[in-house]
Amino acid sequence: MAKELMRLEIEPAENGGHTVTHHYRTSAKRDAKNPSGVSYQHQEPEHHVFGKDEGHEMLRHVAEHTGVAEPGEEDDELDEGE
Repeated sequence: MAKELMRLEIEPAENGGHTVTHHYRTSAKRDAKNPSGVSYQHQEPEHHVFGKDEGHEMLRHVAEHTGVAEPGEEDDELDEGE
């Protein structure tokens, strides 16, 4: 089962850049051994630290994980389809 992104947090980092934290939904699956019939697997948040000169890389990372197109991407896709 693929991890499902629930939210992202962007915070200032000690290095002058930013930390992007990915929070994923807890996944549930059927478990015959569990009295409730369901077990939950907690997904630990993932932390990605970007330096003070890596703002563009940080924004690209966020765009990639949220599915937001960067400026110019939509134009490039239209050009390729013509």
